Amino acid sequence: MRMRLDFEPKGDALGRYYTDPAVGQVFISLFDRCQASSILDLGSGAGSLTFAAARRWIDARIQTVDVDLGAEEHIRIGMASYGHLYHNHLVADVLDENLPEIFGGKRFDLAVCNPPYTRIKWREGFSRILAEAGMEGLRTLSPWTLSSDIMFIAQILRLAEPGAEVGVIVPDGLISAKRHRAVRQALLERVRVMRVVQLPRRSFRGTEAQAHVIVFRNERGRGESIEISNLDTDGVSYPISVAKDDACIRMDYGYHRSTKGHLRNAFSLRSIGAEIIRGSLSSAEARQCYEPVFHTSSFNQPSAFDYRLDGSSLTPDRPGRRIAQSGDILLARVDRELQKKICVVRQGQAVLTDCIYRIRVPANWRDSVIRGLLSDAGQAALVGAARGVGARMLSKEDLLDLEIVTP
Repeated sequence: MRMRLDFEPKGDALGRYYTDPAVGQVFISLFDRCQASSILDLGSGAGSLTFAAARRWIDARIQTVDVDLGAEEHIRIGMASYGHLYHNHLVADVLDENLPEIFGGKRFDLAVCNPPYTRIKWREGFSRILAEAGMEGLRTLSPWTLSSDIMFIAQILRLAEPGAEVGVIVPDGLISAKRHRAVRQALLERVRVMRVVQLPRRSFRGTEAQAHVIVFRNERGRGESIEISNLDTDGVSYPISVAKDDACIRMDYGYHRSTKGHLRNAFSLRSIGAEIIRGSLSSAEARQCYEPVFHTSSFNQPSAFDYRLDGSSLTPDRPGRRIAQSGDILLARVDRELQKKICVVRQGQAVLTDCIYRIRVPANWRDSVIRGLLSDAGQAALVGAARGVGARMLSKEDLLDLEIVTP
């Protein structure tokens, strides 16, 4: 019997993006455990991770949990097609604070999870989930920081046996964003993270969002190094060993491959007193402007270090007009490949659209900034900081705090 795929709706209201079966097989291969007796798939959805786990641990009892009433029948049909008999499904809110009581105190020695990509509204029961997961320190953070992925991890920790292995697919923000550093630090202290694997874009049907697999044990971290790898057409790459302190900064393979242990020499635009101004012309205003305009389509000259603009003697900045001039570093704020759209103005002036950042730094820092942003490490940092799919966006705060390594 073939597995049905029509369970997976487009524009899922719960923010779910379903795992490709090939990615599911790679995901399961990242676990060390040769045998598992009880497996939990929290927020199982269509069951891709469940099916992959059933093929590897054929004698394990597998528990799936999902709020969607349609998930149970789909998973039962899939499990029957694999001849896996030891399966139970629970229709429930996976972030119910009483879920351990619903299971009667049952614990699992392995857990898999692909949380939804969505923001969740804070509710009082979350404080209990974090406290019982041993992550009570996160309760002091803004609710906007505690996205669904970290709450799913906390819930799993309440249901996992000591020493259990856990694998979770998480969005790029948890792995690389500056605003999630406190979350990464709390996680690295609470559990023993063994490996992180950066997945290719389009690993999940319906989104181009960057995602990673993080595999850990339910035991206190002791400061061990973490293996960070990349999945591409050749399989999982040879891992980079990253120290815990550096993993708190970021845990994405692209960035660590580029920095090669030089994170301690990084600087930020904020630390050197950079001024970052966003352009102000809308697309409609740009078309009607009689002065030279610089937009994302203007990054078209041969050398990023020698851009020459057409304007001269333009009036200074004023409301509705932000002017680029000699010495300014320009960077796309919104674009599918914004990390590649960087230049230094050597001559001339132009009015900036609202899709461009103007960066002004002390003259003695200018060369280090532009070379750092254009380096492999800088490109990886920009990609990691940008958000969204399709046309990506870089916030001013993330740009100010971006770690830049001088090549």
